[in-house]
Amino acid sequence: MLIITSLLYYVSSTLRASDVKIILNNTSLSSPEWMQGSKEDLWLMQNLLKTGDRKKKVIKIVIDAGHGGHDSGAVGKNSYEKDIALKLALKVGDIIQSRYPDVEVIQTRTTDVFIPLFRRIQYANEQNADLFISIHCNFISNPKTRGTETFVMGLHRAGDNLEVAKRENASILLEQNYEANYDGYDPNSPEGHIMLSMYQNNYLDKSIEFAAAVEEQFGKLHISKSRGVKQAGFAVLRRASMPAVLVEAGFLSNDVEEAFLLSEDGQGVVSESVVRAFDKYYKINISKQNQIADNTTGANTKNGKNPDISDAKISSIKEAISSSMPKSNPQTVKSETNTVNTNIGVGEIQKFKVQIAALKSELADIDSAELRKIGSLTVKKQNDVNKYMVGDFVSRPSAEIAREKLKNLGYKGAFIVALNE
Repeated sequence: MLIITSLLYYVSSTLRASDVKIILNNTSLSSPEWMQGSKEDLWLMQNLLKTGDRKKKVIKIVIDAGHGGHDSGAVGKNSYEKDIALKLALKVGDIIQSRYPDVEVIQTRTTDVFIPLFRRIQYANEQNADLFISIHCNFISNPKTRGTETFVMGLHRAGDNLEVAKRENASILLEQNYEANYDGYDPNSPEGHIMLSMYQNNYLDKSIEFAAAVEEQFGKLHISKSRGVKQAGFAVLRRASMPAVLVEAGFLSNDVEEAFLLSEDGQGVVSESVVRAFDKYYKINISKQNQIADNTTGANTKNGKNPDISDAKISSIKEAISSSMPKSNPQTVKSETNTVNTNIGVGEIQKFKVQIAALKSELADIDSAELRKIGSLTVKKQNDVNKYMVGDFVSRPSAEIAREKLKNLGYKGAFIVALNE
């Protein structure tokens, strides 16, 4: 035992993370033989990596295309959820990989193969991923329902949220020995859904932050309304050791949205929305932590936009598809378009700003390039006093980081303001 311990200490003290690379393809991920592999080997490799040199940490994102193989997911008039989810996942991964050389994109599947839900998040944990994005399409009995929504793990306080979770979790019934893999969870039991929703992600704040960014971009770029950020118990998000979200890109039960999601242009817009959300999340949570220069990812990365999908093209796509919508109720369509709702089903959601000054006089020259790097400057007038605030953060930790940076710029009295929306 002493010899083994000494050997492990020697290896872990000399081995760097960059010297080791685990390569697993999508077929091995779904293979029963791989699932029965040595847990001790995985534990050893994982801990050797953790003790390695983290100064040049590779950022890892796991992108999960929902369903697959004999699990088709939602079935539209002309489509299967599994096929659209895969195309979207691959597009998102390709764009992120092209813009961020320092990011390693890992797909849970790249072909039409079935992977148990527990293996998807387990794989992300084993890879020490920094973010997990599961991509799906929605379905409901009412064909008029439309829009996007992004879920984080938590209690489903609304009936609609529970129905989405039940539909996505039904894939468990296609797995062998699912009772053992999910601690006795029964997707047909109401008690089972309550039990599953009690699993709280330790990274809930960051999950909500990224989910809100996704829905914000959907509201800006997508033809449909944003139905908001919501919480529910999803088996695929259970036990995540990183920020994790499940994106519902639209309803296959709605003819217009199904046609949109089937089209190349529509998939481009949806993918671009997710990537731009990642761009915002990356700049706040990843880039600055790793001290990566703004020009590391090239000129096209600075503005977080895909050179192949411009705002002008997105606008023309939206107009073209909007013109194909049913004319029977145009007012309803118009009222739903581009509405962003960040309600997570627990009442009003808070956003945070950092206040740097409160003056009766207006300051024309207070804005600067240094401030804009931290966040946009807004002025709120209240009782003849101009309150100058920076940023628009969805989590308090992000606001705290911004406050410290503002203090370093000389705004020693900067403090955080919580706003309900």
